[in-house]
Amino acid sequence: MRSFKRLSKDRQTANASVQLGNWVKLDARTDFSPTGLIAVGVLVSGILLSTSVLVAAAGRAKARRLATREDRKLLP
Repeated sequence: MRSFKRLSKDRQTANASVQLGNWVKLDARTDFSPTGLIAVGVLVSGILLSTSVLVAAAGRAKARRLATREDRKLLP
């Protein structure tokens, strides 16, 4: 059998526990390697950059609609 070396032995772990009233208890645990943290950072950066482009495009479209509406008004 082939043995695979782990990329990194330094792993970041976090535990969280939330209790809501007497009936609901949520436990969560996460485990990341440094490579995984970099991947998550790149994904979040991509999402943030793409939303800024979408917001800018929506602003331009709204301005274009308003300009068209002003052009359609009848002159007195």
